[in-house]
Amino acid sequence: MSAKQLKFKQAEIVLTQACSLRCNFCFEKEWGYHVEKTISFENLKKLVDFCNDAGVEYLFLSGGEPLLYPYLIDILKYIQSKGYPMKPTIATSGIQLADDGFAEELVKYGITYIDISLKGSNVEEWKNTTGYDGYDRQMLAIKKVSTLPVDFTCSMVVTMENVQHVCDAVQVALKNGGRQFSFTFIIDNDSTQTDVVEYSMSHNPQKLISKFLTYKDRLDAITPDWWIEYSFPLCTYTTEQLKELHGKLAAPCQVHTQDAITFSPSMDLLSCDMFMNKSLGRMGKDFHTFKEFLTWRSHVQYQEEIRNLQRLPSDKCTICTYYPYCYGGCPVLWKHYSFSEIQSKQDNCKSN
Repeated sequence: MSAKQLKFKQAEIVLTQACSLRCNFCFEKEWGYHVEKTISFENLKKLVDFCNDAGVEYLFLSGGEPLLYPYLIDILKYIQSKGYPMKPTIATSGIQLADDGFAEELVKYGITYIDISLKGSNVEEWKNTTGYDGYDRQMLAIKKVSTLPVDFTCSMVVTMENVQHVCDAVQVALKNGGRQFSFTFIIDNDSTQTDVVEYSMSHNPQKLISKFLTYKDRLDAITPDWWIEYSFPLCTYTTEQLKELHGKLAAPCQVHTQDAITFSPSMDLLSCDMFMNKSLGRMGKDFHTFKEFLTWRSHVQYQEEIRNLQRLPSDKCTICTYYPYCYGGCPVLWKHYSFSEIQSKQDNCKSN
């Protein structure tokens, strides 16, 4: 496939693994929050040039906490100076955006979208979730961002421990200027020795979905502008739940759609940031340009790794009505879950 034929909708660059928070649900916590795992400015420019050659529409800058990256404004200026048409976006806790002028500077130099990750509806919930008192600063950040000409979302990772606080978190964010809200059911990326049967019993996804939906009417009354990001396979929902959530479920992830690329701080090519320890190749070693990347991705080893990640949890998936919208759920889930165990708890596979 030629460089002109292959286009990526989005590229993600993990700027740093450093973070001042220690969120109990963070999918990267097992890899540590190492300040030294931060990309150099020169290497970052190379990746940005690569993304431009790849025709990337959205450049997603992530972490760790990307607002701790020392050259964040510099890379935005670099993109502007080059006239690259890509749209830089960022995901953050937002607490640094409370600093005078910081949010304004980000927007001035090209940030087009900000995702602010909610951690709770009050100081106590914030501390319990993150180990840090950042509630007031986050609310101030939301107020600041809401006055700027930039699109932004308040997101929240939903767990059995915080699901009862979702509506309260949305309500306080809305009062402070929040506009739209996204939710992700927790995806556990930690290693565990727990048997899949025991794990499926203690982390039953149907229980979390059902609990969340007990708050749906209240959530709708607060705001209609919310949705659920891709995580659990659609067979974990009942038919009635899927009807309730019509138009509220996001599309499958990039592992399945292959319309995005991700790079780590060490310039490793990743299938997504959930697989930080599974390099598919390294920029500057295995390929230097987008043209060389096209050759690299055709290698047997690369293709085999992608096929492994895309492997369906069950043959039943291929005859499922929702297969084109689901692809078996987030690949990370199957580190711990058993498809048969999930199905034994809910015989709800939507097959033709």
